[in-house]
Amino acid sequence: MKRIVKKNLPEVLTDHIIEILVNMALEFPKTTLDWQEVSKLLEERGQLMLVLAKVNERKKNIEKAKENSKTSEEKIIEEQHRKNFYETLDPSGFYGNMGEPETIQQYKDKYGVWPPGYDQNGNKI
Repeated sequence: MKRIVKKNLPEVLTDHIIEILVNMALEFPKTTLDWQEVSKLLEERGQLMLVLAKVNERKKNIEKAKENSKTSEEKIIEEQHRKNFYETLDPSGFYGNMGEPETIQQYKDKYGVWPPGYDQNGNKI
């Protein structure tokens, strides 16, 4: 893959240069620190958002292609799994939130009350 280093980055970004930068941004794992240096320079110039918009567009196209490549049977199975998951959720159950207590006891310790759907002793209603 062709790469661009900070000292070789032109002031005016052509479509070809943008394509190379998008490929560098999408590379995982990053094999060099070239993207980090180039992205800092792009940010200073105010051109980073242009490249990142193209990166997001490419990611959406990749996801769309993945979705379109699934067979109708795979789509049906996936929809059934999703439907079963939501049907089996207990609406009064406590599932926790990111950055929030993970267990009922942690919830009680943090907020001083039991979560909704539990009585004063911590038993499920």
